[in-house]
Amino acid sequence: MAYATVQDMIERFGERALIDATRTLNQDRDVMDVIKINGVLERASAAVDSYLQRRYAVPVRPVQLPVVDATCALARYALCQLDDSEPALQIQTGRKDALKWLSDIGSGAATLDATAVPDKSDTWSRFQARPTSIRGDGLW
Repeated sequence: MAYATVQDMIERFGERALIDATRTLNQDRDVMDVIKINGVLERASAAVDSYLQRRYAVPVRPVQLPVVDATCALARYALCQLDDSEPALQIQTGRKDALKWLSDIGSGAATLDATAVPDKSDTWSRFQARPTSIRGDGLW
């Protein structure tokens, strides 16, 4: 399930930009390929989940605006790569910022108001416990 919709993409980037990014040579000049946009939104949402799943139950509910923004930025970048052209600097920066924010979520530097997944594994913790005594007569 996608975190963003075609309408979210239109609100952020404009209809003309989406038409230009999805139009092929044999299509009408004013028709956007909604199927292509929905496909990149699904893939972008899966990428977002891959960052969030360590700390949150995915899919995240309710969907928060920063998650929608990150999904749209990743989807826009993917749309611009479909025609083998280099995305504009603004689009590259949007993707980079989205990935940085998602990394911050994964590391705990940023949080969401969502259901957290408690990690009960033996291989990962938020802190490393020290032994109470090294020599047996005190902490140090």
